[in-house]
Amino acid sequence: MFEAHVLHLLRRYLGEYVHGLSQETLRISVWNGDVVLKDLRLKAEALNSLKLPVTVKAGFVGSITLKVPWKRLGKEPVIVLIDRVFVLAQPVPDRRTMKEEDREKLFQAKLQQIEELESATLDAISKSKSTSGNSWLSSLISTVIGNLKISISNVHIRYEDSVSNPGHPFSSGVTLAKLAAVTMDEQGNETFDTSGALDRLRKSVQLERLALYHDSDRLPWEIHKSWEDINPNEWIEIFEDGINEPNDEKKVASTWGMNRTYLVYPINAVLQYHRLGNQERVNPEIPFEKVSLVLSDVSLTLSEAQYHDWIKLLESVSRYKTYMEVSHLRPAVPISEAPYLWWQFAAQAALQQQKKCFRLSWDQIRQLCQRRRRYIQLYVASLKQSSNVDHAEMREIEKDLDSKVILLWRLQARAKVESVKSKVAADERKFRKKGWFSFKWRGDSEESSLDDASEGSEGTEETLTKEELQAINNLLSYQPDEESTKHSSKDMQNMIQHMVTVSVGQAAARIINVNETEIVCGRFEQLHVSTKFRHRSVYCDLLLKFYGLSAPEGPLTESVHSEQKVNALAASFVHLPIGRILIGDCRLQLLPAMLRF
Repeated sequence: MFEAHVLHLLRRYLGEYVHGLSQETLRISVWNGDVVLKDLRLKAEALNSLKLPVTVKAGFVGSITLKVPWKRLGKEPVIVLIDRVFVLAQPVPDRRTMKEEDREKLFQAKLQQIEELESATLDAISKSKSTSGNSWLSSLISTVIGNLKISISNVHIRYEDSVSNPGHPFSSGVTLAKLAAVTMDEQGNETFDTSGALDRLRKSVQLERLALYHDSDRLPWEIHKSWEDINPNEWIEIFEDGINEPNDEKKVASTWGMNRTYLVYPINAVLQYHRLGNQERVNPEIPFEKVSLVLSDVSLTLSEAQYHDWIKLLESVSRYKTYMEVSHLRPAVPISEAPYLWWQFAAQAALQQQKKCFRLSWDQIRQLCQRRRRYIQLYVASLKQSSNVDHAEMREIEKDLDSKVILLWRLQARAKVESVKSKVAADERKFRKKGWFSFKWRGDSEESSLDDASEGSEGTEETLTKEELQAINNLLSYQPDEESTKHSSKDMQNMIQHMVTVSVGQAAARIINVNETEIVCGRFEQLHVSTKFRHRSVYCDLLLKFYGLSAPEGPLTESVHSEQKVNALAASFVHLPIGRILIGDCRLQLLPAMLRF
């Protein structure tokens, strides 16, 4: 049974990002044990979920390994290993000059996103219902997911842009040597938790050599063959340089990684996450959730050319997001054919960007209500798998609507179907008391009820029944945690719900001008920040042992050491809820600094 879940997840998620996945190969691999997928090519739509003006020009995944201990499932962890993820991204084409086939791809991506959201909502509802019964399968799945061991290594994502800053092409990239997540015990050692792995969770995440580089005025890579024809060894030669530290045999960077300019130099970090179980949340001084992040060394460098590139890039991202917000309002005809539609589009887009409420005429409201009713009727018919569903009409309605509106209408259609089924089930229970002849009446009753739900007259006003409203509430409403409702409001205010601690060994930041001259450099050592989040209060403590600021002429200021004071900077901030006498309290203790001019 668990094998079927693994197969479903592999086909559902991996199939959206990579080419060449065979369902038969996946099925054989899952049932045999370890699943090993090698030399996978990424799809152009792999980065669409980021909602950025970026598309994949070329992508490669060296290997994806899934190790499932079928004979000791629930006693040993399931291991996921991903190695060598190489992505070359580029800006999306101009939406205003998009061809018809590109518009169709964008519309299909929109429908896919809606289907994913709808499926995720339904999965969450079914999961909440299944876990309430505390079945063996749900307990096993919780144990497996809670002890999942993940390792991602050798990642290089590169972005080449010749459009955002005209005349100044640039390339940015993120490299990562390793990212590993394991379950740990109270002492910080790797373990396997067999009791309440999702309820009480302890995870340790190790990060090795995460870096961000940005090369200004750099032309895109020149490849003398098509990316589809490049073999795995060539992918490794191009992308793997600079991810790990060079050894004795490779101290000089290759042609592809020469003169790389880092914004964030490679850093190492350890993150630990601890969440208490519902039964352990007794002591108000112990946080329910605790996150601890330790960074050893952080170094940032920003040049003037990089600053201009990033400003242009952020402007293009802002324009893209603005376009996507109003793209469903954009007319599909040229301006010369229907200028009044484009004037209407300009007005609606301007009002939507300003987030202002504007009045609609009664005819517009009536048309929108009729469209909603018609779409719900069509979607109810599609849920019934009726043969007379006009899919073309559904797609025409979906083209002009926002994704959130379509999702809400689909949930209303499902609520209508669920309310009809519940009504039919109630009638069935009532008829069952009268005899076995009622089973013949049940089918006719269900069909007629669904027909009434999907074939309502457009001329009559439609209102939601009490059962439909209850079904919609079950689909959309959020149920608070039962454990949190057991405590009084006074106890909730005193309990530490979240705690975040950040420790940095040493850090430095530099600003460089266009002549490659350092303008200013700031650095500090041993920074520790601790933040506690209560019900409405926030407590933040900051300790800093050393800080300094320098210029090309020499040091400008730096903290001095004192035997009486260990830290050069100590700050504390408390924010209390509105209505108390004390709204905020800030205390700062700063040692005298030595200023040099």
